[in-house]
Amino acid sequence: MSIAVSALVRPSRIQRLVWGGCGLASGASAVAVGLLAPEHFLCSSLVALALAGAGAAVLAAAGHAKTHRIDISGTGDLRVTVQQGVGGRDGAGQMGDPAGDARQSVRAVLLPGSVVWPMLMLLRHAVPGARAQVVAVWRDSVDADTWRALAVALAVVGRRGNADEGCVDTTNILQRTNS
Repeated sequence: MSIAVSALVRPSRIQRLVWGGCGLASGASAVAVGLLAPEHFLCSSLVALALAGAGAAVLAAAGHAKTHRIDISGTGDLRVTVQQGVGGRDGAGQMGDPAGDARQSVRAVLLPGSVVWPMLMLLRHAVPGARAQVVAVWRDSVDADTWRALAVALAVVGRRGNADEGCVDTTNILQRTNS
């Protein structure tokens, strides 16, 4: 059985919603500190300005979504391609399409600390000699068949090599604990 899988990971609506909520909460905190209760805070104008700046930065970051392509070969080699400026869910800007502005394809190594949860996969990877990066794959970023294939391939790749390397499937740990 081959573990080869290729997944186009689109920006997640869930992640954008979470980022947007955090930005709006920070903005609301700025209003509360600066206008509604300035007498309860030391340097309330500076605190409100910092909260407003943080909220604006989070909201700006929510708008800059990237599309990733994760390729796992039959031998377990991991390749991550980052595509910026790619169209939405209509498929524009996929591999081979000139609409993808900036692409950076790297052969990566799956690092310890990668996890697979029922709604989210956090893939910690790095190019040998570079610092680690994390790709968040939300459940709504890929279709159901790709989600399952990617979860199985990552579990297999994570079990190869040293025992402390690779992807941790926390669902199985919880199932083993509860049964």
